[in-house]
Amino acid sequence: MRRITPLPQSEVDKAERKVDNILEELEEETHTEVQDIDLEDVVETDPATGQPGVHKTVDITVQPRPQRKWLK
Repeated sequence: MRRITPLPQSEVDKAERKVDNILEELEEETHTEVQDIDLEDVVETDPATGQPGVHKTVDITVQPRPQRKWLK
C-alpha cells in the first residue's frame, strides 16, 4: 500500500493558484464558465509494455456564457 504524505500548505496554495490561472485562461479563451471539475481514474494500455495501467485524468465541464446585448 502506498502511503501519501500531506503537502505543506504553501505547496497546496501554490498549486491552487496555478489551477486558478489555467481555469481563468480557459474561460477567457473559450468565452465559457467552468461548471465542474472532476479527477477520474482511467485505465489505458501502456504502449511500451502492453500492460494496462491506471492514470489520473481531469474532466472539466464548461458552459457557454450568455451573450448580453444592451439596448441603445
